[in-house]
Amino acid sequence: MARTRKPMPLWLPIVAAVCLGIAAVLQQDTFSRVLMAVAAVLFGLTALLQWRMQRRDR
Repeated sequence: MARTRKPMPLWLPIVAAVCLGIAAVLQQDTFSRVLMAVAAVLFGLTALLQWRMQRRDR
């Protein structure tokens, strides 16, 4: 029997993106700042994709 796929809670990647964005601003060196900003953007994209998947499944 196949399991039904439960979507990730939408607040999780949003909070992660905000936290990584704040951490990116607080970084001193450019390399760490860029890496944190990229991670924040990727978490934001994950939240957007999850939201679209939830809306499509309704």
